[in-house]
Amino acid sequence: MPRWEMESKIQRMSRSLYVVIGPEGATNFGIVKASDGSAILIDADIRRIDEVEEALKLTGCAEVKYLVNTHEHFDHTSANFYFNRKGVPIVASEGCLRAMKEDGEQDFTRMLAPVPTIYNRFPGLEMTLPEVVFADATKLTLPGVTLHLKYCAQNGHSHSKGDATLYFEEDDVLIAGDLLYTEVHPVTFFGNIPNWLQSLKPLCEMHYKQLVPGHGPAVDNEQTGREYFKRMYDYLEDFHGHLLEIKSGRRSADEVADHMLGGNYASLGKTRMVRRNIQQFLTGKWY
Repeated sequence: MPRWEMESKIQRMSRSLYVVIGPEGATNFGIVKASDGSAILIDADIRRIDEVEEALKLTGCAEVKYLVNTHEHFDHTSANFYFNRKGVPIVASEGCLRAMKEDGEQDFTRMLAPVPTIYNRFPGLEMTLPEVVFADATKLTLPGVTLHLKYCAQNGHSHSKGDATLYFEEDDVLIAGDLLYTEVHPVTFFGNIPNWLQSLKPLCEMHYKQLVPGHGPAVDNEQTGREYFKRMYDYLEDFHGHLLEIKSGRRSADEVADHMLGGNYASLGKTRMVRRNIQQFLTGKWY
């Protein structure tokens, strides 16, 4: 089993990229620091805002110039409100914006229900939409920083409806968002697995020196990154095939859960996701 960190840690990936690695496979956040001390922040969760602010302080970032949402899910977008109040532009794909308009309010309320005191800390807290949106691709620049953003949700829906990747040109780093999980079971219950598989194919062929997933440990070379992308692809293909067997009556949900929790997948963290993913596929509900 992986030896998971119980607290977030800041990992310096390259000359100018820092990643807040989430504890026990929780969401990763990225900080791209420009030569003038300003920064582009990649994803932020309002429940973990103290971690984000501490990371910005420890990495010497003087000002956040942009906040990028890699996709619409709460753990990646819920701090939009906080940074919008500071005057920081929020950047995301048009797919992310559409998904937040369609389903975001319900998801925002549901995710904060277990922590109602957060509304006291942030009066007026509400879902906040991205304001700088792009259809297929765009570029963000700061001194010494060029980030290429690309919309990657195949047919409009892969892991999510807003999936975008970022390529940091100067430091040769690929930031994959939640299209890639490393060493943890992925969350599939919001996704379309066949489309997700199609989104992964071009990513498997990309070149980079380092790779940052949406959840799980970062990767320090292209060869290892390709192995992780293949593992992600094989996992999703295998899981989807077994889900179809449940639907056809050839296997039970328990049999598929046992399969996904054992064998090649026995070392993966966030094991609770397996049954929740299966439940959502069968019932449309995961909670």
